[in-house]
Amino acid sequence: MNYCINPQCNNRQNPEELDFCQACGNTLLIENRYRIVRPLRQPQPSHPTEIFEVEDWGTGLEDWGSLKVLKVLKYDNNPDLVRLFKQEARVLMWLRHPGIPRVEPDGYFTVSAHKSSKQLHCLVMEKIEGKNLEEWLVNHGKIYQYEALDWLQQITEILDMLHSQNLLHRDLKPSNLILRPNGQLTVIDFGTIGVGDWGTTKIGSLGYAAPEQMTGEAVLQSDFFALGRTFVHLLTGQSPMNFPTERKTGKILWRNYAPQISPLLGDFIDELMNPVPQRRPKHTRFILKKSQELSQKIAEQTRAPTQIQVYFQFFLLMLMGFMGLGFILPKIPLLIQNYIFPTIDKNLTNIGFEQYQNSNLGRAKFYYQFALKFNHENAASYLQLGLICESRQDFGCAKTEYQQAIDSAVSRNNHYVKVAAINNLSRLQIWLDGNSKIAIKNLTLGLQLMSELQQKYPGNLTQGIESNLHKNLGWAYFQKLNYSQAQSHLKTAIQLNPENAPAQCLLAQVFEEVPTNRDKLKKARQNCIEIESTQNPETNTWKNLVRQRLQSRE
Repeated sequence: MNYCINPQCNNRQNPEELDFCQACGNTLLIENRYRIVRPLRQPQPSHPTEIFEVEDWGTGLEDWGSLKVLKVLKYDNNPDLVRLFKQEARVLMWLRHPGIPRVEPDGYFTVSAHKSSKQLHCLVMEKIEGKNLEEWLVNHGKIYQYEALDWLQQITEILDMLHSQNLLHRDLKPSNLILRPNGQLTVIDFGTIGVGDWGTTKIGSLGYAAPEQMTGEAVLQSDFFALGRTFVHLLTGQSPMNFPTERKTGKILWRNYAPQISPLLGDFIDELMNPVPQRRPKHTRFILKKSQELSQKIAEQTRAPTQIQVYFQFFLLMLMGFMGLGFILPKIPLLIQNYIFPTIDKNLTNIGFEQYQNSNLGRAKFYYQFALKFNHENAASYLQLGLICESRQDFGCAKTEYQQAIDSAVSRNNHYVKVAAINNLSRLQIWLDGNSKIAIKNLTLGLQLMSELQQKYPGNLTQGIESNLHKNLGWAYFQKLNYSQAQSHLKTAIQLNPENAPAQCLLAQVFEEVPTNRDKLKKARQNCIEIESTQNPETNTWKNLVRQRLQSRE
């Protein structure tokens, strides 16, 4: 389905094969590049902007056939709206952060509707997968303490970048925060962004905007007020507008609706929302430091004063899902750790894995880190923490965790985790560092360990790992222009697992470099595109490359 960009069109839906709208004659290929797939927000005549999902058929490899978001300002007769729209475009073009939607330099443009003198202002940005936190709350309910501390850290890091550039967001609220499947929070809707002279416009959302912001006197601390109000909503499951207000102080009375949090965290959120800007934190660095201190203090609050209390506290909290359990390990004698609780760290790791499978990365991280308090050589927890770091695009952290997993697996003779960590670390070394030589050495060691693994874990489990080892070896040899070795390892990877889409994509690239049967090249390309997989960033690039090559031949 192709959707018409013209807001005055009477019938905006069109069959996919048309190039011009059947109702108004407007072109359906915007800027000779974008096709509107569907509205992401129900069009409202009174609303100045519309939001669409679009397909990008530009010339860039990363863009080829990808889905993006198109924001359209319908009216060009309001100078303030046009100014804010252009300001949003400029800000998003120069900002680069995984928590902010990416906009390329050519992402802003204007188009004219068919037979109209009105200009439509357009902004194309990265499509963020996931749900906004207002929608998320409907399905998951209010958040817990460890999620709040994790999210507070993430959002503040994004604000830190904005404030360092003399920018205010001015509209923080749950609906403007998207939780990606990898657990990374992204701030969206920069239509009210303040640049330089923040306090000249009365702007913001009721219930979240600071009092001084609503009178046109915004300051840096105005974003902190909205941050606090956002966490009131997340921790209680209710809009801040629903709570009564203290007559003398102006503070909202919300704490009884969030019994799951420590008074320390509640006090800090109240500090963020202080009606007086000067009584809020002075800058983002203070909030980041304070949130780290809170994590430590809240954990220390759960320490028991005696060993017997620890014993009963542990089992009570285990029945409750370990909620609120902190750093009690120093209170437990080594004898109890080794003989009475020998599987505690494994159980915690298993719980963390369940949370990871459900995309609850904040909770998963909590259990993995707690497992390591009971056993600092729990290689599986290091491995999973590496996956969390990688999914949040913190690749330095991922490398460190994978190396810890390898080192711990050696001491515990855990070949399965060691091979998996070697495979993941080598992939990052090839992709990020271009270090094929060290990757080949490590991957070869991983393959040497496979014979023992296959005896212990027969079946598809080890086949999948072995297939990925060969895929990454093929990739490393391809980077070194050793096409015969690359082809050999990639074919082995596909033989072990025909659904290994990255191996199929790489094999297609190898076939392009060496004389080969055209049918083989065609089949590899087709498999690359059609096989679905949990895709790493490089796999997306390879699939787009194949699409571009196929399109250029049509």
